[in-house]
Amino acid sequence: MKKKILIVFLSLIAFIVTGCQSVVARRDQSQIVEFNNGLSRGEYILKAYKLDYPKTVEEKDLFFDNLNILMGKMIAHKKDLNIIIPYELYQDIRNIGIREVRESEKVFFKPASDLTQEEKELIDSKIKIDFPTNAGTIQQYLNKQVYYWFDYLKRSGEYDEYAYYTELDKMRIVSEVFDKRKLTSKMFYPIAKDFILEVDEKNIVEAGAEGFPIYTKDTFGKENDIKANIIILKTGGEPRIIPNKILLVEGTDVDTVKDYRFGVKVEEIKDPKSLLSKFEDEEDIKIKDMLRFKVVTPEKRDNRKASVKVDDVPRDILNIKEEGNQWRIN
Repeated sequence: MKKKILIVFLSLIAFIVTGCQSVVARRDQSQIVEFNNGLSRGEYILKAYKLDYPKTVEEKDLFFDNLNILMGKMIAHKKDLNIIIPYELYQDIRNIGIREVRESEKVFFKPASDLTQEEKELIDSKIKIDFPTNAGTIQQYLNKQVYYWFDYLKRSGEYDEYAYYTELDKMRIVSEVFDKRKLTSKMFYPIAKDFILEVDEKNIVEAGAEGFPIYTKDTFGKENDIKANIIILKTGGEPRIIPNKILLVEGTDVDTVKDYRFGVKVEEIKDPKSLLSKFEDEEDIKIKDMLRFKVVTPEKRDNRKASVKVDDVPRDILNIKEEGNQWRIN
């Protein structure tokens, strides 16, 4: 019995001597961030509006007309809104700026000689027209492409079923489409910092390289490849720290940035013009106020300064002697 008590006592002494020499500080659960615009420490709600991008050509044209009205008002009245747009919509706006067509239209813009079998089948499913009887395969699809653009411009009656259209003919018609759409691109870029890109697993890396914050279901294990510095997870996402990035979660207040607490609310919008009534939401934080920041790495400290202070008075030496089968401390 005495031997057991002695062993317990010795273990306790060993813990005091070795275990209390230092206490490791807890691992921080937040990053220290300095915002370039001097955003004050505190609690904020990021209210964002997610635009629903339609699928059909006619609906897209109406959508862009209304989007142009919204962006024009934002510029004229110097108003900012946090707007989430699908990556496809951003691609279409970007394409306009470089005189390209929308993503869904590229099959009708591509040189007819370069069309794949799958692309030809897609064109066949959408365009039913007549063409010269002795037209070769490439000519047939070129005529179908030309018809598509005539029809888009509401001038399908100008299509000549006996004509052998050229790629130059097609480009002249498409140039008219570019001219009609260029206003969208001109108005987007002055307020580009108000936009957030909605992405998925397939395009998250590509979209993240565009320089915009992203809105996504998950990071899909691609954190190291995503260049976007602000990531907003959809409802149900897990708050966590991603080094050198700010991660927010829809519907959840997170404090992964030291001395800040950010919440996110997202409202779905079908008609861009309906956002004109939201101009008075001035109290909400704007995403553009968070875009530029740097993560501050605390200076390395001597662990002894962060530990429990150890008394420098020399301790008595434990003299342990063995006498037969008995252990004792002198």
